[in-house]
Amino acid sequence: MARISIDKALSWVLRHSGQLHPGECLDLLCKKRNRLIRVVRTKEGFRLEERGFFKEDFFTQGGKEFQKLLERLILREFPRSHMLWAFKRRA
Repeated sequence: MARISIDKALSWVLRHSGQLHPGECLDLLCKKRNRLIRVVRTKEGFRLEERGFFKEDFFTQGGKEFQKLLERLILREFPRSHMLWAFKRRA
């Protein structure tokens, strides 16, 4: 569990997502913890779950597509946030 700046959230997730084993996930939550982006490692790639303003699931293999999608979700879910809670756990 850590508090990270929204400016460093994308690089934090990209750095830690490479170390995930299938079945593990990374959670990004706003201060009130009512909005969430979850990155779940699967055997095929990554599943991104968005729970907050929108409730959607996305599947990606990784790479540039993963980075662009994650960047878009962070901007959409946390428009006014400056700090986020970050967790690494089992899905």
